[in-house]
Amino acid sequence: MAEPYWALAAGWVPDVPPWEIPRIAHKAGFETCGMWVDPATSWDGDALARTRTALADTGIKLIDVEALWLGNGDRATDAHKRILDAALSLGARNVLVVSRHHDYDASLSQFRELCELAGDGIRINLEFGEFTPIKSLSAARAFIAAVDHPAAGILIDLMHLNRAGDALPSLDSEEFPYVQACDFLQSSAAMTGVDYLEAAVDGRCSLGEGEARRADIEAVCRSGLDVSLEIRSKALRDAFPDPVERAKQIRQRCQRSAFQ
Repeated sequence: MAEPYWALAAGWVPDVPPWEIPRIAHKAGFETCGMWVDPATSWDGDALARTRTALADTGIKLIDVEALWLGNGDRATDAHKRILDAALSLGARNVLVVSRHHDYDASLSQFRELCELAGDGIRINLEFGEFTPIKSLSAARAFIAAVDHPAAGILIDLMHLNRAGDALPSLDSEEFPYVQACDFLQSSAAMTGVDYLEAAVDGRCSLGEGEARRADIEAVCRSGLDVSLEIRSKALRDAFPDPVERAKQIRQRCQRSAFQ
C-alpha cells in the first residue's frame, strides 16, 4: 500500500503564483502539496500548463485543488467545471468545496452534479466551518448523506472541528478521504465572523506549538489518511518571507513521526 500523503497545503503561501507551489514544496523536501485554483484571479490561460510542467519537473503529487465555492443556482457553473477539470488534469486526489449558498436544496444539487462530473476519478470534499452555512461535522454528514454519491466526502480541518465543539470522529470511515492538520489557540473557539476568518488564515500554528488537543493531532498522524498541513500563519510569513525557507520550517516543525 502506498504511503499516505503528508502535504503542504496551498494556503500557507498566498504570496506566490499557484504554479510555483510544487517547486517550493519540492525544494523544502515535501513530496506532495495542495494547489490553489481561482479562475477569477491567478488561474490564467497559461496556469494549467505551467502547473503541469512544475509537477513533471519536481515529481510532486497533489493532495487537493481548492477552493470551489458553492453558490448562485443549482447547477455547476463554468468556473466550478474549470476547477474540477484542472484537478482531474493535474491528478489531484481531492477537490475542496465550501458552501456559501443560501439555498440548501440548490447547494445539494450543485454538489451532486460535481460528484457526477467527477465520477470515480477524484473525491469531492465538503469543508464545514463557522464561516459557512454548514458549520458542524453533524451538518456536513447530513449534507453528504443527502447528496448520496460515492465521490462525496468530508474534509476535517482540526481548527474548524474545534470551533464547532465537535469531537474527532473515527477516521477509518470512507466519509473522510483526508484531513487538514494544524495547531491553533483555543481563543479561536469563541470567535465569529471576520475575527474567526482572520484567525483561520493568519493565526494557525505548527503542530505541537498551539493549544489543540494533542490526542487529536496524534490520531490524525497515526491514521492512514492523507494529511494536508494547513499552517496558515502570519507569524511564519513575517519571520520567513522567503517561501522556501518558510516551507522548510513547516516541514521541520511538523513531522508525522513525532506524533505517532
